[in-house]
Amino acid sequence: MPDEMGRKIEGGIKEHQDLARFAASSSDIAPKDQIDLMARCWFSLTHGRTEPIEHEYVDRKTSITETVRITGSSEHGIATIYDQDLLIFAISQWIDAKRLGLPTSRRIHFTPYQFFGWLGIASQGTAYARLKEALHRLKTTTIETTIRADAGKRRRNRVRQFSWISEWEITEEEGEVRGVEVVLAEWLFESIQDFHVLTLDKRYFEIHGGVERWLYLYARKATGGANGAWKETFKSLYKKSASQQAYKHYASALRKLVEKNSLPGLRLEKAKSTSGDDMLLMERTEKREAVEARAASSGPKIEAQLALIELTPLEEAWENVLEMMRVAVGPETVKAWLEKLAPLGIEESALTFRSPTKFISEWVESHFGPKLKECWGSLGYSVTELRFETAGKKAA
Repeated sequence: MPDEMGRKIEGGIKEHQDLARFAASSSDIAPKDQIDLMARCWFSLTHGRTEPIEHEYVDRKTSITETVRITGSSEHGIATIYDQDLLIFAISQWIDAKRLGLPTSRRIHFTPYQFFGWLGIASQGTAYARLKEALHRLKTTTIETTIRADAGKRRRNRVRQFSWISEWEITEEEGEVRGVEVVLAEWLFESIQDFHVLTLDKRYFEIHGGVERWLYLYARKATGGANGAWKETFKSLYKKSASQQAYKHYASALRKLVEKNSLPGLRLEKAKSTSGDDMLLMERTEKREAVEARAASSGPKIEAQLALIELTPLEEAWENVLEMMRVAVGPETVKAWLEKLAPLGIEESALTFRSPTKFISEWVESHFGPKLKECWGSLGYSVTELRFETAGKKAA
């Protein structure tokens, strides 16, 4: 109802009103998504789904069986992969602010203009209506999962339940939406604090189909290895996507995507397994050398976007470490010493870098070693030793 100031408030932040409000930035920051949400589909690929989404699998690292069960209300249904755009927006804002050393909170305030402008869509009546519908679905969708249910002291039967949004509020003045405020799930916020994210191509928001959107997110994570490629059977992808289509229709959609081959930064190819099953080969199309060559002849915005397409998870983590080190020791120091290094891999808590000279290796180890290990630790990497390779030679 309108108050004495002529404002109309819908929803309302009550339970978390004492939580510090984090205001979104207007800058065109890079989109980022939480990694767990890219490994299997946690959202409906179509509007109106009320049938639960369920996943059960054995984690290869821990050998623990993980479960995910997602339900929605009969009125609004399960949150869709298009509603996920709002979560990606919030995650991206958090990461950018944290990398800059700014205070963050899971209570975030933004204007529709900021959100629509970031997505690259027009601010019009239908967009406002879709935003409000998305807020309802994100609030009424319930997630039950064992994933990260008890960080550090894992108990096999522990399950956490939450909604993507704990609370939301829209403020209108004279019939126009002036501000939106949401409180995001603590489960999601905890993973962001550990930089458990990957950068997306901004062209992701131009993908219209639900199957195509999820396949891009999955391929972005799956092709993060050193060779930039991943191959998986159609049936496995069908199961992970939680699609309600019959398998034959889903397989037909994948074949059409291979023919179209329009996912940003990716190449798709149909293959066969040794047993004759249909498989999908996903490969990053932009190689590092090509990205750098194109970036050198482009503007700063294009340069930044091209570089983001090809970051592996290890490179992504290194970019975050560099940002934290810029806050700690200054951007000039980082540029002079740390930006000259390239992470090669982590094995048994030992992180190996490629370094242009032995002198730089020794200087970095003696002056920045403890701080670097601390930064990697804050991202969830247990690094107790730094190693360097210089001109083909390994050095402790």
